Formats: sequence, C-alpha cells, structure tokens
Amino acid sequence: MTQATLLKAETLIDPQVQSTFHIEYSIKHTTPLHYHDYYEIFIITEGRCVHHINGEAQVLEPNTMVFIRPDDMHWYDFYEESDCQFINVNFYKEVVEDAFHYFENSVFAGKLKGLKMPPYVILPSFDMETLVQKSKLIHLYTSINKQRARILARSFLTDALTYYFFNDQDQNQKEIPQWLNALLMDMQKKENFTGGLSRLNEISDHSVGHINRVFKQYLHTTPTAYINQLRLGYAKNLLLTTNLTILEISYEAGFDNLSHFYHLFKIHYGASPGKIRSR
Repeated sequence: MTQATLLKAETLIDPQVQSTFHIEYSIKHTTPLHYHDYYEIFIITEGRCVHHINGEAQVLEPNTMVFIRPDDMHWYDFYEESDCQFINVNFYKEVVEDAFHYFENSVFAGKLKGLKMPPYVILPSFDMETLVQKSKLIHLYTSINKQRARILARSFLTDALTYYFFNDQDQNQKEIPQWLNALLMDMQKKENFTGGLSRLNEISDHSVGHINRVFKQYLHTTPTAYINQLRLGYAKNLLLTTNLTILEISYEAGFDNLSHFYHLFKIHYGASPGKIRSR
C-alpha cells in the first residue's frame, strides 16, 4: 500500500500571510497520495482530471472548486488522455475556523467539515475568473506587501465559502426554475447589476410582481437586496484590489448615493469601506 505524505503548514504557508497560492500546470507535477494539517481550496481552470479522495474517485470538470479539509487523503490522475490545470490556495486551520463564524451557522460549518467526501461546487465562469484573479493577487502581494496579501487571502476564503453556503442552502430548497437561474447568471455581469432593478426587469420576460414572488419563494430575498449584494461584493473587491477612491468605487458599483452606499456596506460587512480597506 502506498504511504501517504503529510504536508505541513509550517513548511508551506507564509506565517505573515497565513495562506499560500500556486498553480499546478499538469497532473504530472502534482504530489502523490498525501494529506495536510491545513485547509486547501483548489479550482480546476482547464481540462479534466480524476480526483482520488478518501478511497473514492471523482471526475472533476472545469470550473469545479473543491474544499479539502485537514486529513483528507487525496491524489490526482489523468482522465482518459486529458490533462488539467488548477489553482491551489492553502490556509491555516485557525483562519478557516475563524471564517466560519462569519456565516453564524454551526450546522453549515459542521456539515462542510464532517462529510466523507470533500464538498465541491461548479462555479459560473465569471465567478471562477474573479476568484482566480484574486488568488493570483495573493501570490503577487506575498512578496511585496504581506498585509495586503493576508487581506486578499481572507477575502478569497470568505467568497469561496459563500458559494458552498449557498449551494448547501439550495439543496434544502425547491429546485429553482431554469429561467430564474438564467436571470441570476445574467445579473452577475457588471453591466447588468450596475443597471439595477430597471435592468433586471428589462432582461426578464416576467412581470415585476412575478419576479418579486419567485425571489421571495426561492431565494428568500428581494430583487433589490440581491442586486445590492452583487454591487457590494464588487465594491469590496475594488476596495481591496484598486486605488480608486471610495466615491469612485460607489459609482462604479452602481450606487448613485454615497451615503446609501456607506449605510448598506456597513450593514453587510460590519465595517465601513474605509476600515475594510485599511485592514
């Protein structure tokens, strides 16, 4: 039986950043059977592979994001004749445990950590590209500004866990209609969410009243709150990755009232835009 290798945080993760990033360009370069004493998130960016994990095997498609827990034993193999490429972001245990508190849901955290097979989600292409770009910035700033790299790593982790959280919630709900899924995908485009409710109603073939009802039924929110969530997420990303002023970011995200932007941002993130940027 092949002996599994233990990969340790103390030798692989920068203690000042509390995270590390790298790209695997081929299955040929991956580590044989191994496990860690840290958490790992990887995203398949190109191709397909067979992921052997905890004694089972799964075929991973492009845009798949996998959450690897400490002590998960895994290795990668070629799928038929296909190779694959993926990004890999690692975190100290305590960083991930701290991030779970953000969701204020112990059941979700327990399920994510307790499943035999590590949870995975298929990301929309736009979201996958956003996470990949943010992960590359972690690597960039690790060598020139470790504080900024640490902030980016925390932001990446929270964003990634959010996808698992929503996916877990969706599994306990009625299946979302196909037209609503398509609408939600379209609204993730900047030109749409910055256009607000008028843009949502414009690209939908359904009445305003019907849209309001299905948002409440399937998403437990309103169209306005959903759009604001997209805008705030985009604004937070600009705060952490650009030198735009807060006023410029407010307008760029689709808010035409700076005071309203501050109010919503503080409610959503628990801190003002300035404090988020300074951290």
